[in-house]
Amino acid sequence: MDIKQLHYLCALAREQHFGRAALACHVTQPTLSMRLKQLETELGVLLIRRGKQFEGLTPEGMRVVAQAQVLLSHYDNLKQEVETMKGSLTGTVRLGLVPLSCMDLSPILSRLHQRYPGLGFEINDMTADDILQGLDNNSLDIGGGFFEPDVLTRLNSLALPEQGVVIAFGPGWKSRIPAAPTAADLACLPLCLPKAGMYFRRYLDTMFAQQGIRLQPVLASNSVYRLMRAVHSGLGCALIPAGSVLFTELPEVETRPLVLPAMARIGALVMRNDAQASVLARGFFDMAKECWHPLAPSADTNAKAVL
Repeated sequence: MDIKQLHYLCALAREQHFGRAALACHVTQPTLSMRLKQLETELGVLLIRRGKQFEGLTPEGMRVVAQAQVLLSHYDNLKQEVETMKGSLTGTVRLGLVPLSCMDLSPILSRLHQRYPGLGFEINDMTADDILQGLDNNSLDIGGGFFEPDVLTRLNSLALPEQGVVIAFGPGWKSRIPAAPTAADLACLPLCLPKAGMYFRRYLDTMFAQQGIRLQPVLASNSVYRLMRAVHSGLGCALIPAGSVLFTELPEVETRPLVLPAMARIGALVMRNDAQASVLARGFFDMAKECWHPLAPSADTNAKAVL
């Protein structure tokens, strides 16, 4: 058994396809298949259900994958620790972000890359649940979004700098939106909102329903980009977490605060708080503290600011 075999098995579990797994591992499909059969022979157990194509992992295969992910995480951490000893930090920081958290991490990425040119970044749009699963199985280093307070007690976390909700609008809507708008002021406006089922949308639906208002958006999307373009074009106004540069950097788009009760979930960057947390994750958190200081608490404490 060697590291490459475990890497191939985890890639197959992730890609669910022999060809894609081989491509991800930069080997030919016959090589990947042969090495995985060798692993099965050595372990004396069938790991993969094969037919004309990949049909999934056996129960034993899933258990081996879970352990292999832990071993690969330790292996990667060891390599990163050695690089750190040499005074460098290399590799790819894998991030999972909830799109509607509207976090702008570009200052952190830029400063990290300037300090460590060997670093790269991979950003994935994900739900909060998928982020937590990614942290748990070590397929992610950093997560960002809205999380339940009890979840944050199990993680290292940094509170997001932004707080509250704002309404974003183009120049054609300025006269229709009061300086201090209320939910009632927005009831008759065409709104561009996250799709039903997303956490931020559920929060908005609940807050407006408490005032007898049912939200019926002119546009619903899980894409921040599409909401941005709709506001910029004048289709309607959007409700977004405060502090986002994604809207305010658009020409002639303005925002005004909307007073609503705080969300039950906390907006935060998160990482593992155990020995399996990667060197890359710790380096990212250190830079986030530098960029957000003094708004962000220590990475070793749980975020307490509520959006």
